[in-house]
Amino acid sequence: MEIERLQDLQKPGLFEKFKMQLYRDYELCGFADLAPKLSTNNLEHVFQEVLNSVMMIERKDSSSVQNLLYRIDITELQIKREAANYPEKNFQQILAELIVKRILQKVILKEQYSK
Repeated sequence: MEIERLQDLQKPGLFEKFKMQLYRDYELCGFADLAPKLSTNNLEHVFQEVLNSVMMIERKDSSSVQNLLYRIDITELQIKREAANYPEKNFQQILAELIVKRILQKVILKEQYSK
């Protein structure tokens, strides 16, 4: 399932669940201290905060990024496909976007199946 509407983050209840899921995934990888600090549901802000956290984790220990991606459930194939589709983006930007999309997807699926 591809997320077509990242604007769903604009919904206040969904944004809170998104923040909780994002923090939980970071925490389970031992990166609670590096989890993005999201104070607003502005998409640009969300992407920038996730990008900053990915870069900090990578600086700390580049293999740790793999643990985070595994926990969030982002595959190597998804990364390669995104890199091929958007060659102008750097690796960290691609990871940040995939993380946001996957966390939002998790939240939306939980919402759908909890009803």
